[in-house]
Amino acid sequence: MSRAAYAAGTAAETPFAADLATIRRLAHVLPGPKPVAVNGVRVAASIRPNRFVITGGDERPIIMPRTAFQVVYSDCTVMIDSGLDQKTHDSFSEPDKREPYFPDAFAKLEKALADARLIVLTHFHADHVAGVLQSSEFDQLARKTVVSARTADFLVNAPHRPHLKLTPDAAANFIRIDYPQYCPVAPGMVLIQAPGHSPDHQMVYVALQSGREILHSVDVGWVLDNIRQVKGKAAPWVKEDVPAVLGQLRWLNGIHHNEKNVTILVTNDDNRFAPAKTSGVIGELKI
Repeated sequence: MSRAAYAAGTAAETPFAADLATIRRLAHVLPGPKPVAVNGVRVAASIRPNRFVITGGDERPIIMPRTAFQVVYSDCTVMIDSGLDQKTHDSFSEPDKREPYFPDAFAKLEKALADARLIVLTHFHADHVAGVLQSSEFDQLARKTVVSARTADFLVNAPHRPHLKLTPDAAANFIRIDYPQYCPVAPGMVLIQAPGHSPDHQMVYVALQSGREILHSVDVGWVLDNIRQVKGKAAPWVKEDVPAVLGQLRWLNGIHHNEKNVTILVTNDDNRFAPAKTSGVIGELKI
């Protein structure tokens, strides 16, 4: 799929077949009280021209936070992704152009990972997995970390950064799952297969006790405008299944417009993350 076809709006779409009604039903499958809150943390940020973030964008700099989320239950927490250490964050930028990193926030995230009952890694990219992979407590964290079989394979055979490569023995510590479309992973929490941004990419649906619903779209789009406009990323280094991503953006666009009870989270959208914190939609990490 050429970038020209993308920009011209002639790129084909692969329809995304996920069904929200089915996902909602599956959120009730596992016994136990549903979660009471979702919290989030920014541990770093990258700054990119808008033209890289969304097809047809301009030169405005966009702050793209690197985030992780915490699903809070009455007696435990489940982490969605694990952020990244400073070494891994610095590997994304030029040595003389280091981008913002927040060590105090990462220290809180490390404590949250250690205290969590379960950690879910949505895909193999470094900003999602390095908090576990680079931890001095890797063995303990890995034994409570859920990864798809495909994610485990990438971490061993094709890591996003060379220093994140795992041995097969290290990867064997993970809780590996293999599922066709949806996977209830905790009460009120459902994983959704969404290959496109990467072959192992997953989204996460969370139904709260209050009745509110949160859909973490992870990296289908980098910002909410990708979803609003059904326009994909335009960064030349990003290698995606473009038709699949466009189909997922179309599906998310329908939810954004038609499902007012569903809050969509986007991993790298500071304009989405900050107001969600201010309004209380997501809170501070519980540690």
